[in-house]
Amino acid sequence: MTATWRDQLLPASFRGIRFLIPQTSVPVGMKGQLHEFPQRDTPFFEQLGKQSQVHKMTAWIIGDDCFERRDKLIEALETPGGGELVHPWLGRLQVKAGECDMSHDLTAGGMVVFDLTFYPDEPLKMPGAKVNTQAQVVNSSESLLTSSLNRYKTAMATVNKARLGLLQMRNGLSGVFSVIQRQFAPFVSVFTDATGFAQSLMNSPGSLSSLFSSYFSAFSGFNFFSSSSGGGSRSGGSSSSYGASAGGSGSDTGYRGAVAEAAQQTEAVSSINTVSAQGGVDTLAASQAAANLVQDSVLVQIGLIVSEMPVATQPEPIESVAAVDHQALQPIARPEVPVADDVIELRDNLNEAIFEASLKADPVHYLALNSFRQTVVKHLTAVAESGVRLVDVTPPETLSALVLAYRRFGDATRAAEVVQRNRIRHPGFVPAVPIKLAQR
Repeated sequence: MTATWRDQLLPASFRGIRFLIPQTSVPVGMKGQLHEFPQRDTPFFEQLGKQSQVHKMTAWIIGDDCFERRDKLIEALETPGGGELVHPWLGRLQVKAGECDMSHDLTAGGMVVFDLTFYPDEPLKMPGAKVNTQAQVVNSSESLLTSSLNRYKTAMATVNKARLGLLQMRNGLSGVFSVIQRQFAPFVSVFTDATGFAQSLMNSPGSLSSLFSSYFSAFSGFNFFSSSSGGGSRSGGSSSSYGASAGGSGSDTGYRGAVAEAAQQTEAVSSINTVSAQGGVDTLAASQAAANLVQDSVLVQIGLIVSEMPVATQPEPIESVAAVDHQALQPIARPEVPVADDVIELRDNLNEAIFEASLKADPVHYLALNSFRQTVVKHLTAVAESGVRLVDVTPPETLSALVLAYRRFGDATRAAEVVQRNRIRHPGFVPAVPIKLAQR
C-alpha cells in the first residue's frame, strides 16, 4: 500500500520541542513595486527579488504535561541564535524565532496555543582578508633596492681608489658590463664599453648607485599585460617559455612574455654572482661591490616584472564549439591564464638564484634578500595555482597545428600556442610524437 500525504508529514518541533501544527503559511513568489502612472491604464510591476521566507504557524501543545512542554518551548523560543525547525510540509529548516504569541483557553483544557513566527537563519559571511601578494612583491623590491644601494655605498667607502687597477677591473667586470648592456639598455650611452665602465667606477664610484636610483624611480614597467604592449623589448632576449594564451598570437605579452623575461634575467643574476679574483684587495672589493649592485638591481627588476603577473581567473569552458570558418571571422575570446609548469620552473630557479646571492650578503642585506625571496616565491606559487598544467599528447597522425588545436581545445586560434610550445618547424605538419599541450 502506497504511503499517503499524511504519512509523509514530519512531526513538528523547534530545537527538539515537539508540538502540533494545524496550519502554516509562508510567502512565496516575488516582491516588488507596482508603478501606476497618470493618464495610463497599464501599470508596471517592478520585480525586486524573491519574497523573504517568513514562516508563520499555529502550534498546539496538548496533553497532561502541556504546561511543562509549554515552558520548554518558551525557553527554546527565547534563546538567542538560530535553531532547527522541523516543518511537517517543508522539512528541516534553520530559522530564528521572531515575534510569538501564547494563549490559554479555559474551555480547551490541557492545550496551549502558540502563534509562531520564524525567520530564515542565513549564516553571516564574515569578511575575510585576502593577501595582496603583488603589492608585497613591490614593497619587498623597493626595500631590496634601498638595502642594495646602502651596501654598495658602504663597501665603496672602504676602497682606496688610488690602489685600483683599470685593467684588472675591466677584466673582472666584463661579465657584469654584459649584463648591464642586456638588462639596462639606457646605461649603454653612459658606459660605452667595459673600459669606460671600469673608469667610471674608479673616478666616480657614486655615479653607478645614482644611475640605478634614477632608473628605478622612473621605472614604468614592461607592460606585459597591456593590449598595446610590445612587452619585454628591452632585453632583446628569447626564451622557450610560452603561456596558454587564448588568442595564440605568438607575441611576447601577458604571462608568456613576463615569464620569459623574468627567466632570462634570472640567468643573468646567476652569471654575475661572483667576479674573477684579479688585482689587489681594493680592486677585488670594488669589483665585487659593483657586481653585487648590478645583481641586486636585476633582482629588483625581476621583482617588478613578477609583480605584474596577476592571479588568473579561470576561463569558462567552451560549451559549444563553433566551426573553423566561423572562428576565423570571430575568434573565441578567452582570458589568458599562465602555464603552471613555466611559472613553477621560474619560481624554483629564481629562488635558487636569490639564495645563492644571499650567501655573500652581510646580515642586514641578507634579511632584505630573504624577505624578497619569500614574497616572490609566495606570489609565483599563487600564480601557478591559478594556471593550467602541461600534459603529454601524441597526435594520432601528422596534423596541422590548426586542426590539432581545434580538436584539443575547440579553439583553432590556439594553433600558434601549439607551435611555440613545441618549437614545431612548420605549423602545417605536427608530427605524431609526444608533444606538450595545456591541459585545457
